[in-house]
Amino acid sequence: MSRPAFVAGPSLILSLLLSACAATPVEIDEGRLLNLAKDVDQQGDHATAAAMYERALEQNGPSADIQVRLGNALLASGEPQAAAEAFRAALAEDIHFAPALLGLGTAQLRLGQPESALRNLSLAAPELDSVAAWSRLGAAQALAGQPARAASAFANAVALEPRDLDAQANLALAEALAGENTQAIANMQRITGSPLAEERHFRNLILVLVLAGRSDEAQQVDIPDLSAANRLSLIASAEHIATLPDAAARARALGLASASN
Repeated sequence: MSRPAFVAGPSLILSLLLSACAATPVEIDEGRLLNLAKDVDQQGDHATAAAMYERALEQNGPSADIQVRLGNALLASGEPQAAAEAFRAALAEDIHFAPALLGLGTAQLRLGQPESALRNLSLAAPELDSVAAWSRLGAAQALAGQPARAASAFANAVALEPRDLDAQANLALAEALAGENTQAIANMQRITGSPLAEERHFRNLILVLVLAGRSDEAQQVDIPDLSAANRLSLIASAEHIATLPDAAARARALGLASASN
């Protein structure tokens, strides 16, 4: 009986390649290494991908593009401080490199530095014109206490991907923070009317209703599979958020930082 073929995974290939490189002066082909790094990154092994990108930088010298790939892998690994350093290294090579500005701004958001993030994301978003870039700029603006500008940024994200319910919900939350209650409620009601709406979208509807001072209506919202006790707890949390002293504090409590993901 023949044996099944053995296929080496990317992590094993990396180990073998690096071991071989340590034993001999032969360098690993950069293209092959970067392709492997991309593969393992897409498979969710971000730490291994980061090690590959670091190896590519050691072997081939400074590269803004590879530094950004390294930074993104570190962000995905939950290492925003190390990611920020990688993005800064990319900007040292090209100060106007929009993907590096986006990455650094994202890392700063995750480090709780919304004003620093705002500086970089304000440059990156118009250049990249992507849902991610506009959403992260909107998050930074909301967390910096600029809800009207945040709503404008989230509107740009929605314009690029009108079917993205999360982008629409971010817009509605920013509108609620900016006092545009009628528009925020209408947007959330439309979102929750979609067959694709999930529990978090119904929760956001309750939040915008309470922020608009319409707690009675919030109590009538039908959230699938949510117990009455959990509904009351959610409404109480929303009422607490409504009492917070400024828009930045309310944005943090609403979880708009998650729009940077």
